[in-house]
Amino acid sequence: MDPYTTMEVDDPLENLRLRVTLWLLPMGAVAALAAWGFSVAGGVLNPLDRALLWPMALGFLVLEFYLWRNPQRIRQVWKAALALLAVYELSVVYYEAAFFLYKRDGISPALLWFPMVYLTAFVLLNRRQAFGFSLSYLGLGLLLGTAGLLSSPVVNPTALNTALQFVLSNLAYLMLLYVFASLRRHYAQMHQMAHTDPLTNLTNRRAMQGRLEAELERAQRYQRPFSLLLADIDHFKQINDTYGHPVGDQVLREVAVRMQQHLRDSDTLARWGGEEFLVLAPETELGPAQGLAQRLLEAVRQAPLAGVPVSLSIGVAAYRPGDTVAALLSRVDEAMYRAKAAGRNRVLGEDSLVLPTSWPEEEGSGR
Repeated sequence: MDPYTTMEVDDPLENLRLRVTLWLLPMGAVAALAAWGFSVAGGVLNPLDRALLWPMALGFLVLEFYLWRNPQRIRQVWKAALALLAVYELSVVYYEAAFFLYKRDGISPALLWFPMVYLTAFVLLNRRQAFGFSLSYLGLGLLLGTAGLLSSPVVNPTALNTALQFVLSNLAYLMLLYVFASLRRHYAQMHQMAHTDPLTNLTNRRAMQGRLEAELERAQRYQRPFSLLLADIDHFKQINDTYGHPVGDQVLREVAVRMQQHLRDSDTLARWGGEEFLVLAPETELGPAQGLAQRLLEAVRQAPLAGVPVSLSIGVAAYRPGDTVAALLSRVDEAMYRAKAAGRNRVLGEDSLVLPTSWPEEEGSGR
């Protein structure tokens, strides 16, 4: 698999979907306890609910506490919650069909939660997995419901109509969820394409601009440091002229990969334009940022890329109180140009700036 052409699609709604989990789990516990309480008050608590409602409510609360302590295990929590809900709902389907459906026109309140398993599956799994799981779940429910109806004392047209409407409405839910999941996937792909550089698969300038603004707001609100590193490939125009643009494109890809390998998960690397790469380093003062820049410089120049010796000129600037994004970008850009003016293949921080009387002339993009 080509790491340069394969793009992993991130769902931009992922954070929102994960945050609401901490609300959904206690809601499930409250619903289970309310069903138990009202059934006891009305004198209609059946053996199934007596056996399952309290354990299910307790299970949701345990999962809530576990998730609060281990937020990184949210996928495992989703799976456990899905299993609890599915087992309960399938049990209710059989019990309802066997002992209660023939006595009344509608279904029990517990079965109103039956479609929640579909929703949970589509949150947890990818589109095809969720659809397959949900169809299997509905099919098992249909089998259990049929077995329950056949074992009930009376099978009447009202009960059959209720069962048929239940199955058809759930099929409709499934189809609509599949359409929604397809639209969500398409939106995620479009979002990724709009914020990703197609050549290097890095964050593009548009997306990086948004991250810079968010990081600046965070720095201003919480008085936290961050730094920018602007790296430019030295003599890139000569690489293109000498070896051709396909080699130049490969150099860009490999520079991106080599730089990314030496960054933290919290850092963001973007293709800023042409042969320029911008690094956003949160929680990093100027000194450590210059150390990071030096490591990136060494990583790129330690061995040829695409058969071509490559070096970088890197400028470094750190956030100052009162900064704007434009002011910070101006300082890091100036530092990078000073690194080039000083002979290229080096790192220069903004604290080392000495303005020249005139800038050296640059030809095209061969800086």
